[in-house]
Amino acid sequence: MNKFNKITVCIEGKNIKVEVGTYTLRTLIIKKLNGMAAFKESKHQYKIWTISKRKNVRERLALEGKSKEEINDICNRINCFKWKLFAKRTKIDYIEGNVQFCHFLEKKYRTSYLTLKEAEKHIQEFVDDLKARNRSSNTIHDYLAAVCKTFGKYMGDYDHPIRHGVCLKDDPTKYNTKRGETTRDVALISGLRRYELGHLKVDDIKFIDCQTVHIFSIGKGGKHNRTVLKGIVAVSKLKEYIREAEEKGSDFLLTKAEARVPDALHYCRAICTQNTYYAVLQEMENDPAKRAEYIQKIKDEFKRCGRKLKENLDKPYRLRGYNREAALSIGKPIVYDRVAAMYVSLFILHHFRTDTTILHYLVK
Repeated sequence: MNKFNKITVCIEGKNIKVEVGTYTLRTLIIKKLNGMAAFKESKHQYKIWTISKRKNVRERLALEGKSKEEINDICNRINCFKWKLFAKRTKIDYIEGNVQFCHFLEKKYRTSYLTLKEAEKHIQEFVDDLKARNRSSNTIHDYLAAVCKTFGKYMGDYDHPIRHGVCLKDDPTKYNTKRGETTRDVALISGLRRYELGHLKVDDIKFIDCQTVHIFSIGKGGKHNRTVLKGIVAVSKLKEYIREAEEKGSDFLLTKAEARVPDALHYCRAICTQNTYYAVLQEMENDPAKRAEYIQKIKDEFKRCGRKLKENLDKPYRLRGYNREAALSIGKPIVYDRVAAMYVSLFILHHFRTDTTILHYLVK
């Protein structure tokens, strides 16, 4: 049992009492996050429960005469998977964000033994410190999300910068290294994440014909992904890398050193997404009959994954507000074909909606 007491620390000339325990705050946080692990459970089922509960509450509050704003605020706080973590990678990211929170508190209050109850009081101070240090909106959002997950808080209760999908970034190619050429090339061809590239085996790559190859991988959240690549160039390059791996006697396409290069592999993933999107778009423009084929492939993939297609594929995706202005400022389109976007979402990125694909990959 974590016993605690009050100690007095001097902060900016003021004596402040804070609650401390016998375990470090970092230990308590990691223990709590470990307790949220649900790596073999279905997040989709929790989402269904959440939707059902929100619907019931929404109907009840409407009958009580609550305003639309009040109803939305209450329903947004209903989350059946708030205390669950479905991917080991997510837990690692959350630990990193919470470690930054621990560093902030230790530096300010000169103790690493704050209790969870005491630390919870200083979340807004942590966000304000990140803003004062000019951290990006995405970084602040990620750190705050990690802390809120641990403490069961709602992010909307804290004053933090809005994270937009479209934003200007430094040139990611500045991180590229000479020894990372092969890794970047495979990432550009396949669009796989760093983790997926590091675990990609030769036997996971199946050549369907001279222009089509399927890559099977275990992706984020333990999903069994199937990446579909087309083109003679992609097929020939993968065959060459497979030959090199077999000559080395390796079951994996990349060596451990190649998988750990500091290069901007997520940038390569975005480029692969863009290349595939415009190739699909061009193919449908050249042959209108192809659109029906791609729509059927999308529907079949949703059925294979046990998901329901909720988007209207006949309706273009239009950027609005900040994202629209930001896209125009960097010379990017503001209207996207939803069929092509959904295709790359499913078969390259393994997402089940187009907004993430468009805002975080196609507009970059």
